[in-house]
Order: sequence, then C-alpha cells, then structure tokens
Amino acid sequence: MSSTAEIVSRVNELILPLLEAQGLELVETQLLRPRRGRATLRLFLDRPGGITLEEITRINRVAGELLEVHDLIPESYNLEVSSPGLTRPLKKPADYRRCVGRLVRVTTRTLWEGRQVHRGFLQGVEDDRITLKVEGAQYHIPFGEIARARLDFDLKNSHKEG
Repeated sequence: MSSTAEIVSRVNELILPLLEAQGLELVETQLLRPRRGRATLRLFLDRPGGITLEEITRINRVAGELLEVHDLIPESYNLEVSSPGLTRPLKKPADYRRCVGRLVRVTTRTLWEGRQVHRGFLQGVEDDRITLKVEGAQYHIPFGEIARARLDFDLKNSHKEG
C-alpha cells in the first residue's frame, strides 16, 4: 500500500496543472485514512479575491474524473473540494507575503520568546523569517521554527486589522 505522503504528492502532481490553468492555487491537500470507513481526500483551493461555489463545484467534478481515471488512491474515498476558509493555513513564504498586515496565529516548534503560540499582526516577511507584532512587541521568527501558522480573526476588533 502506498504511503499517504506518496499519494498526496502524486495527487498534487496530477491536479496542479488543471488548477493553474484555471488561475487557482492549491493551498493544501489532505488524505485522511481512518482504520474503518472510507478515506477522505480534501483539496483546499483559493485565488486572489476568493473562490466561488461554482468554481469549487466544477473543480470537484473535473478533479474527481481525473483522479478516477488515474486511480491514485487504492481504497474507496470521498473527495471534498473547498476554500481554506477564514483561518486558512499559511505554508509558503508567498502565503505570508500575501497576508502582511493581517492577524495571524503562529505556533512555534519550541518556546519562542517565552511562548509557543503567538497571535499578532504579520508585519513583514524576509528571506528566512517573519516579523510578528504581538501586544506591542515585535518578534522575528525563522520559518524553520514555525510548526503551524494560519490567518486568525477578531470579530470585536476586525476594523483594526491592517
């Protein structure tokens, strides 16, 4: 049986040209393989300005047919295509650059400046690190130290973002 990482890599290779031709970005691919029941393949897509329900529906159909023809996933599975949502993950330096000025939540691999979870405004991105403003202080966190990062939001103070 192929490993989950191998399958995700092959799915990405197959799907990326289709998405790029449509001007869409593949934010993340997840393959969940429970011990019981069907597996789930999730494709999270976006584009500048957001993705529409019509685009998601079309890509679900076309990607489903493409995956069926190439038979990359050995077991039966459900395909889910969606947008990454309000709290989209930040994975690549380009993701961070696009979100400068936005509220983010960054989890570091180890304690960084006394904490592991940092919630603040993304101030900038350099070659190997981000600058985050948290409660008036600026932190420079290397990409290698970031375990997870995602957009965050504050409904009470959403007008202050940026």
